[in-house]
Amino acid sequence: MFGKGLAIRERFDNIRMDYLDQTNLSEDRRWSDRLTYDGSWENNLYNFIKRILPKLVSDLKRPFKLEGMIRVDDTAVHKAVREAAVKMIIHADYHSTGVLKVIKYDDGFLFSNPGNLKLPVQAIYEGGHSVARNPKIQNMFRMIGLGDNIGSGFPTILSAWGEENWRKPDLYDDQELHQVELRLWMVSLMPIECTEYLFNVFGQDYQCLQAEQQIILSTAYLEEKVSNARLQSVLNLSSTDVGRLLADLVDKGMLVVERHGRWTTYYINTEYESHPKQIELNDISITTADLNRTDQSIYEYVRVNGMITTQQVVDIIDTISTIQGASVAINRLIKKKLLKKNRQGKHVFYTLQ
Repeated sequence: MFGKGLAIRERFDNIRMDYLDQTNLSEDRRWSDRLTYDGSWENNLYNFIKRILPKLVSDLKRPFKLEGMIRVDDTAVHKAVREAAVKMIIHADYHSTGVLKVIKYDDGFLFSNPGNLKLPVQAIYEGGHSVARNPKIQNMFRMIGLGDNIGSGFPTILSAWGEENWRKPDLYDDQELHQVELRLWMVSLMPIECTEYLFNVFGQDYQCLQAEQQIILSTAYLEEKVSNARLQSVLNLSSTDVGRLLADLVDKGMLVVERHGRWTTYYINTEYESHPKQIELNDISITTADLNRTDQSIYEYVRVNGMITTQQVVDIIDTISTIQGASVAINRLIKKKLLKKNRQGKHVFYTLQ
């Protein structure tokens, strides 16, 4: 925890500490900032955590808030990031070989430590349970005001991320590499660009999926892959229920399975071929022949792409230059029961009725 870096490395030469800031990167740079063993600081745990915490939270928003006459700059997100960094050190196995690694990205954070969890992942998500691998280190952190009460640390992180409507934190215990990773995503659960991408890949078939399956595809897109264990925490469903949803998406050809020993992961099938449904004449209850040219163009765009936003209307229609004008045109189509309004979090888009 304290002491000279050289003496610590002689005793624990199997452990390294590394912080990388990979935000705002240009093509010729691998990181914007780094803290590693460069001789400029004593390499003990206390110095490491005290140096990286200001770096981690430097870009986080600090809304103006007063308690009495005192401004409070600390937010739930600041506390959650500190908690994640402290947990990484408290639960690391310092007798294994590995790296205490922290990476700051434009859209989140990664905390990684050697060792495996002493509790099941699901029990940690539920909260109220705590088995510290290094209780003495935990007590020292709490004495200097770092670290939550026993069993409340991870729920603190979940609560802060839930308030921001960000993707649920991903806690992963790699039994083969003996490594624990916590990813904190600072992105929406269903960002509009994700929905647009999935519509482009799967077309109208995406619209027909259950809400849980849409979230599965969204997670696979944003995180590049998904697993049953990860989705259990995202959807709050059992392994069996998640397995059924995954199997159905695989059968539909929307997900591709990849197996590595006991571990199975799923990826978006970017070569998916949509199977358009046959429409009977007696199923057609409306006609678009009486639409003006602008409304016809909007309707055709949705029919081909599956969805549209007011900003997209402004982008594709020459005669419409404002969001207000786009809303007026879309409302005409809604009144004719050709389009309907959809909402995912803060994002609004329109699909066929």
